[in-house]
Amino acid sequence: MRKRRTIAVLAGLLLALNVVLAIAQTSSGAPFALVSRLLGPNMIRAEIVWKSAGVTHDYLLDNGRIRNLNPGTSTITIVEKDGKVVTVPVSPAARITLNGGGAPFAALRRGQRVMTIRDGNAPADTVQASTK
Repeated sequence: MRKRRTIAVLAGLLLALNVVLAIAQTSSGAPFALVSRLLGPNMIRAEIVWKSAGVTHDYLLDNGRIRNLNPGTSTITIVEKDGKVVTVPVSPAARITLNGGGAPFAALRRGQRVMTIRDGNAPADTVQASTK
């Protein structure tokens, strides 16, 4: 139990450090490398709590493969790398990219890699998909 708690605390501290370094935006390459490592292709999911101009945001990032799409309700069901299944609503105004270019919701397909970004319980405002 103690070992798990220590690992969880260390992971939380690393994520917090990542956010602090991203905010600081120093001129060295270290913060970018750290952000790329923590939020890169190996990320399963992340939660980043950010306060800007007195407003607190709770960003949720989900990363995995598309299991199901429901165009009627604009939702994406994602299977994350650890097997967790999450259904994410998508805003009609969301920025959707497929292989780096703009795309409509209808271009998304089952099996594609996808990362969604949403603020708390709001629908995702960013969807980045890839056929690779």
